[in-house]
Amino acid sequence: MPLSDSRDLRMQALERENERLHRAVDELSVLNELATAIGAARNVQEIMQTIVRRSLRAIGALQGDITLVGEDEGDPARTLIRTSASSSDHNVFRPSQSLLGWMHLYKSPLLINDPRHDDRFRGTTWHEAIQSILCVPLVVHGHLIGVLSLYNKKAPSGFTEGDQRLLSILAAQSAQVIENARLYEEEKKLLRFREEHRLAQTIQTNLLPRQYPVVPGYDIAGTSIPAQIVGGDYFDYIPIDEHHLALCVGDVSGKGIPAALLMASLQATLRGQAPIHGADVRACVQSANRLLCNNIKRGSFITLFYGVLDRRTHHFRYVNAGHNRPLFCRPGAAPVELATGGLILGFLPGFEYKEGALTFAPGDALCIYSDGVTEAMNTAREQFDEPRLLALLRDRPPASSEDRIEQIVTAVRAHTGTAPQTDDITLLMVQRRA
Repeated sequence: MPLSDSRDLRMQALERENERLHRAVDELSVLNELATAIGAARNVQEIMQTIVRRSLRAIGALQGDITLVGEDEGDPARTLIRTSASSSDHNVFRPSQSLLGWMHLYKSPLLINDPRHDDRFRGTTWHEAIQSILCVPLVVHGHLIGVLSLYNKKAPSGFTEGDQRLLSILAAQSAQVIENARLYEEEKKLLRFREEHRLAQTIQTNLLPRQYPVVPGYDIAGTSIPAQIVGGDYFDYIPIDEHHLALCVGDVSGKGIPAALLMASLQATLRGQAPIHGADVRACVQSANRLLCNNIKRGSFITLFYGVLDRRTHHFRYVNAGHNRPLFCRPGAAPVELATGGLILGFLPGFEYKEGALTFAPGDALCIYSDGVTEAMNTAREQFDEPRLLALLRDRPPASSEDRIEQIVTAVRAHTGTAPQTDDITLLMVQRRA
């Protein structure tokens, strides 16, 4: 081989090596700039915006997009988060379901400089302004977490293999950063959720009575077992004066903080109105309903059973505002349901309630309960239902109110077995000693 030819070959090899080194330096510079920019970002959206903008600058494309996807097998292309950027004032494009589906299937870079004639996407309708596409997968531990897409290379020739290589490197370096940021934000949301529930549980715990009331000649007890961290049931004993005691069980709509706050509003309202209206339960419930209608958001409501016991005469006056019908049990007689009252609270401010009344004789008992008792279901979705509760109350040996409640709860647990508790279980038992 002539010396000049050998020299030319060496020069060509040196030029190629020099070009490779320049490309490597450029890539390292891009990666360094990206790492610095990402380090200053504050959340996953800002990180994604930074990656898209740096990619547009490095590759020379007009528009870009990052789409994070889930792992739902039924809908693998379901978008979790999306962010876009553009180097122009044009509308930002979004990856089609065909592109996302292709990425889920192959998890490989995709370069298309003539999308309308690409056999891989036959039948796909592209935006008229899209001329070229470069997509690379964002993969973490073998799982596709998202897709980085660039649209319309500024150079007329379209995207190149070098562009694909550089964007793949950017995606590989960015995927874990994005996933870490997303998981961190999910963790913060979970911590906020737990704190909200802890606060709601504290509110609810402080609302429920901690001691049974002491009423000469009576045995009164109550309990509430939430189905979740925070329940929607409420019960209370409200002293009115030395002769009258109000008893109530309610069920507020919703769960969590909203339910806890609504429960607090109910308690404050009843405790404020009970001393004003005394033994007039109808006036108390109507006043409470007007106040609650004015203060709770539309769509929220409360079922309530409210009654006042006169410990001297043993008369009991009550209003049932859309609540489960309590059972009044007299030895040797069938239990009586207490239904007199009217509509749920928080619905119609001017609703006129009706009042019912009864008199406790020695040995009589009143069981006030929430629907979490009778609607408790087993794995076959069979409810505990009222007949079982009636049987427990009718065929009852002598027992304290606390023991009676425990017997009912035990029976409900035996019925549901391994099925999860789906609603709060609340019971309030009043017995006049024989």
